[in-house]
Amino acid sequence: MSYVLCLHRWVGRQALYDEYELPAGRVIRAICTPESLGSLPAARLASSSTLASLDDADAVMAEAGRVIAQYGVPERVVALNEGDLLNAAAIRERWAIHGDAPAWVERFRDKLSMLAVANRQTAIAVLPAVAADDAQGVRQLLQRHGYPLVLKPRFGTASRGVRILRQAQDLALLQDAQPEPMMVQVFCAAPILHVDGWWDGEQVVVLTASRYVNSCADFGPDSPLGSIELAEGDDERRIASRVAELLAAFAPGREIVFHLELFADGDTLRFLEIGARVGGAEIPFLWREVRDIDLVGIAWELQTEASSRYREQARSRSRDGRPLHGERGAWVIGRRASTPDAGLGTLYWSQPQELQRSASGVYEGAKTRLRLRSFDRQALERDVESIFAQLSHAWSLQA
Repeated sequence: MSYVLCLHRWVGRQALYDEYELPAGRVIRAICTPESLGSLPAARLASSSTLASLDDADAVMAEAGRVIAQYGVPERVVALNEGDLLNAAAIRERWAIHGDAPAWVERFRDKLSMLAVANRQTAIAVLPAVAADDAQGVRQLLQRHGYPLVLKPRFGTASRGVRILRQAQDLALLQDAQPEPMMVQVFCAAPILHVDGWWDGEQVVVLTASRYVNSCADFGPDSPLGSIELAEGDDERRIASRVAELLAAFAPGREIVFHLELFADGDTLRFLEIGARVGGAEIPFLWREVRDIDLVGIAWELQTEASSRYREQARSRSRDGRPLHGERGAWVIGRRASTPDAGLGTLYWSQPQELQRSASGVYEGAKTRLRLRSFDRQALERDVESIFAQLSHAWSLQA
């Protein structure tokens, strides 16, 4: 029986595999982790194999080879989490399977490749960057822009491994042995936006723009991370129009779901990064629960070509690039477990504090996870501010 090979690392229900359509007569075979096995659809799952980590590309490729030797070449390879996109592309290339190739995926995973594509448009500014092992390029960045600079992994996720170079002695970090390719970029201290949605190859069908309360790089043991969707208005429309020009450079004639991050530097938008995948943390849940649009379902359709149901649903629930439903969403996550006080009128879901589970992702592994919704954005701002204050107080008592 023909099958879809799925690389799966989520512990939760970001992907509703038991509801997504499959090509007729097909089943799912999965490569997952021991922790993520439980969130796969038992009724549709023909087989599964577990690896300690899907970050080990050699192990994933070897396991894919074993599955293919036993069951034949799959009809499709599906990867819905950012960390699995390159491995899925490598499997497709090795066995000549239809779908996104490594060169296409790298423009959304290799941050230097991203910048090269982003420089093909002018609606959104691009901060200069060079490979960390390009000594001359780093010197030129310093001569033109000075300190601080940012050192970060080219293929990193969730701001893992990001360091700020503030003075000359910090350049010693460039000489340290690095486990992965690194880059150096001009620093920007402006607030960060994330823009999420679906591009159909010609236009943005639907998107939302949100502002991080702090930044992903600040997320740590004593610092939560939060996001609030922007209010409807001119600022939101300005962002949407510029994002459309950027997406035309990245994916002309090709459909993608996307998670884009931008610096909001006054009237100037500066490119940070883009992923051809659904955003992390609580983003996929807010889209389903607040807007009744499943971006993960759209990503599944794009990779399997099994149906267009979720795309048709998204079109019917949006107009001029925005969801028809006017309610706004927000979320807060924290690495430590904490229960906010009552009286938060916009809070509609919180992760049970007694829940014990392991997750490979930084954000999915957060001990505190909160989702909020309201037609009143000011109420969202007040409640998120209150949550941050409560978490800061609770964690200071735990120190």
